[in-house]
Amino acid sequence: MDNFREEPFTIRFIKACEKADDGPAIITETGNCSYRTLLQMVYAQMEFIAGTIANESVVAVADQNDAFTYASFIALNLLGKTWLPVSIRNPEAWNRNILTNAGSSILLSSKEIELKGIRVLNTSGIHTPQQCMKPVSVSSQPAYLLFTSGSTGTPKGVPVKNHCLHAFFDFMLGAYEFQASDRFLQIYEPSFDVSVFVAFGALFSGAGLYLLPRKKFLFQEIVQMLELYSITVLSMVPSVLNYLEPYFKDLRFEKLRYSFFSGDKLLHALAEGWSGCIPHARIINSYGPTETTIVCSHYPWNRHQSETESLNGIVPLGKLFPGMHALLIDEHKKEVARGEAGELCLSGPQVIDEYMGGVSEDEFFECTTSGISRTYFRTGDKVKLHPSGNFLFIGRTDYQVKINGYRVEPEETEAVLASLNNHKLCAVIPIKENGGEVLYAFLEGRGDEQNLLSQLRKVLPAPSVPRKIIFIDTMPMNRNGKIDRQELIKFVK
Repeated sequence: MDNFREEPFTIRFIKACEKADDGPAIITETGNCSYRTLLQMVYAQMEFIAGTIANESVVAVADQNDAFTYASFIALNLLGKTWLPVSIRNPEAWNRNILTNAGSSILLSSKEIELKGIRVLNTSGIHTPQQCMKPVSVSSQPAYLLFTSGSTGTPKGVPVKNHCLHAFFDFMLGAYEFQASDRFLQIYEPSFDVSVFVAFGALFSGAGLYLLPRKKFLFQEIVQMLELYSITVLSMVPSVLNYLEPYFKDLRFEKLRYSFFSGDKLLHALAEGWSGCIPHARIINSYGPTETTIVCSHYPWNRHQSETESLNGIVPLGKLFPGMHALLIDEHKKEVARGEAGELCLSGPQVIDEYMGGVSEDEFFECTTSGISRTYFRTGDKVKLHPSGNFLFIGRTDYQVKINGYRVEPEETEAVLASLNNHKLCAVIPIKENGGEVLYAFLEGRGDEQNLLSQLRKVLPAPSVPRKIIFIDTMPMNRNGKIDRQELIKFVK
């Protein structure tokens, strides 16, 4: 197993191809790509890369939402190189900046694209390899490099190594019974790390990976794909449910087996409504910052248990994957007593070693517990441990605020506001005003501000009631499908 873990994590794809052969691997609007064809594309790109850009360690790949894109990821990984996913929908300045920061001057793309100062190599004409190159056996290079969205600060490069991904897939492929007959729906762009689970959860299982067309009506397309292709495995950010909820009574997906959620808090009420649409599926809530490799905890949702365990209506984050360790600390980095709330810090095989450019002492620190010294990553998430062993989400430490001397958790206000307003998307954030801080609430759609404030005053202490509720037509979202709180500040006049 140790030798296996030193291999590129996509070696599992090679093994899956031995069984899948001519079965459909990647399905798009324009047609199907079989496992046999995809493997040929991978070997062809390996040959091309080795002969053209052999000295490049980090290579950018333009996300064209096609089989060539995924072939590039696999080829680079099997050669011991690092792939850097680039969304063609991002501003050119953003893409140029992350390539510069990553030290990458090469961009692979299956379609014509221009990026000033970057050499673009077209992969669409590379089909048949002259020979089948052998994957590297050991690579110290990260498998891929992602940049945080930057919505709450300066973007950071997060290099994820192969051993982290082996640990993740060891658990996921063992815990869930994915089959060659499964159909995975990819709704994420590759710059969002959960896309790696969806893509390779499918390709390592010999299953079909269905790529969502990227048109204007995202949520309508998801529903259409679920119905048209009888999707069996689905992963979404919880915010999607906010848009689907008005149609719950009309939606029913009999073939869905797994419905995964991650990336943001999942409300129990929405999960309960969604469960009626997917009568034969298991709902799994997952948690994990990018720095802990995709997700590192899971919580199997069920109507009765989850209702009693949910805190502020938020479904638990669940239990950690094997080998992962948690430490809850206070603001002084001291471990809190069992049962008390604290900032969640994580250690284990899925945690990255450092950010691009070196370790940040603000996020990584050494701590000895039970006689064992470990390096922990500070998630910035405040949680507490339920007697069941599941972690419960309380809020972000960087959202905490003191108002008139009282410590306030904006997420508690969000939970109440959402329940009062049919679970429409909302956010509550602290705003500096007159030398102090006050809460402002932002709600998608329209409503009666004074009526909502009156209802909030009946159930929340005065410091937790927002100064004002601002209604906006469409909630701004960052690249990962989360509410962009920095953008919301612009609505405050």
